[in-house]
Amino acid sequence: IGVKILKSLSSKIKTKEIKIILVAGIRKKVKEYFLQNIKRLNLRRNLNKSIEIIWEKDIESYFKKFNQALRKTDILWTKPSELSFYTALGVPIIIAPPIGSQEDFNKQWLLRLGSAIPQENPNYTEQWLFDFLESGWFAEAAMQGFIEAEKLGTLNIENKLKIY
Repeated sequence: IGVKILKSLSSKIKTKEIKIILVAGIRKKVKEYFLQNIKRLNLRRNLNKSIEIIWEKDIESYFKKFNQALRKTDILWTKPSELSFYTALGVPIIIAPPIGSQEDFNKQWLLRLGSAIPQENPNYTEQWLFDFLESGWFAEAAMQGFIEAEKLGTLNIENKLKIY
């Protein structure tokens, strides 16, 4: 999906109208795949400018780098995994295809909140992404997530455990 997004948004990446942060986690092969395709799409000069790849050798460093990137993230494009809960921080989400029943549940939860949309065809991201952006939909979704999503989940679990 990431490479299709890069290809579709390449003109806006080159003119620095948009910044894309790709996440490879701790998988070196994924990082290399992104780098190969960045080169193939003639976007190499945009690396570490309007394209960033988050990759680290160890999980702790990766989490730190990922959390720093979230501070400058306007829209999160992810499958509806545990990252779904970042909607409570006021980050609108584009939902990649879910894998498994828990992610199906998370997708429905995000859609009910009004803080996410299912991804459209990534090959045409340049067209539909900016339609949503210019309509104000992402701003509205950010507010919906911030207001409606549960923020005290850990505290609620702790309180339930105190009962036992």
